[in-house]
Amino acid sequence: MASSSGKNPLDSLIKVGEALPINLYTKSGFLLLGKGHYVLTDKQKERLLAHSSLEASQRAQQNKPDPTAKRADGPVELIEPFEEVRHITPSLDYLLNCALSEPMFELKLRELAERLLALCDKVPDGLLASMLLLPIQRYTAAHSIHTAILAALISKRLDTPADARLILIAAALTMNLSIAPLMDELYSQATPLTPEQQEEIAGHPLLSSAILRECGVTDELWHTLVQQHHEEWDSSGYPERLERTDIHPLAHLLHLADISAAKLVPRSYRKAILPQNALAQLFKNRDQQVDSQYVTLLVKEMGVYPPGSFVRLASHELGVVVARRERADQPLVAALRREDGAAYGGPLLRETRLKEYQIVGMIPLSQAGIRPQYLSALWKKRKH
Repeated sequence: MASSSGKNPLDSLIKVGEALPINLYTKSGFLLLGKGHYVLTDKQKERLLAHSSLEASQRAQQNKPDPTAKRADGPVELIEPFEEVRHITPSLDYLLNCALSEPMFELKLRELAERLLALCDKVPDGLLASMLLLPIQRYTAAHSIHTAILAALISKRLDTPADARLILIAAALTMNLSIAPLMDELYSQATPLTPEQQEEIAGHPLLSSAILRECGVTDELWHTLVQQHHEEWDSSGYPERLERTDIHPLAHLLHLADISAAKLVPRSYRKAILPQNALAQLFKNRDQQVDSQYVTLLVKEMGVYPPGSFVRLASHELGVVVARRERADQPLVAALRREDGAAYGGPLLRETRLKEYQIVGMIPLSQAGIRPQYLSALWKKRKH
């Protein structure tokens, strides 16, 4: 809301390149952007100024408890995985497209990697669900985050040292640094690649590494992983056609996470592959193209029915998988509607270990009859 002088009182609080000092709300009380998130561009600042209200933001701050504030019984943390990914995505998109002009590129990139790692450790089900349910706005950033999520989960099962695990996630976020605009373009391109596009893609692992050096990144593991993330065990990969024994194990893990994430997202020329089918394809080629240990860990981590996938129950209900359980084929499911009826007033949790709620099959999102954005609350987590 503008002041009597005509200047928006929030103008001095919202600064491009700096974190927000408060939560920003609309007049109607809708959260626009949370405290601590970065304002990346002048255009973003203009939008925030146009739609936010200082009075509503101050009122919300007074009336709503800080979810990270300490209480008498200890600290309480509210984690909203979908919102976290929504905020991380534009930050990464900015870094990928403005790397050479951002003096704090490496620091900000490492911060995003650390943030993703923390989320993967705290709310892995929510992060997996976000891969399947959040709409794609900028493909390159979204795909890099999806790859980082899978790499983080598999590397945790491998007991990868913390410093190497952080570099693995940083490499996942920057592996396509040199072709970010091209990948966004190809996401909706149905025609075959042009010779120029093929040449750009063939050189991107080395060029991305070169850009990282120009940005001040000196970690050699980071460069190795970016340079080798398209090398194949049968020496058919690029850019160096390395032999299996010359490929860094974490680069091979990054390659597996990369191709797995790509299968789960639709393109203009094909539909997304059902998670169950995508995992089956990878499992079929284990030890030929990909390490069987890594594939086995990926299947164990995602489960037979990954969080965010839609299923049909023996109760003639359609639902979405919320959380994995000890038995990979018996996840927790939220029933959303009867097969032949309208959506329920709210999700109804079903334990699929019970015979009446057993899963009888997977279904694509198009058959679920539910808008994914309405489901994000299923993965909010309050941690004491």
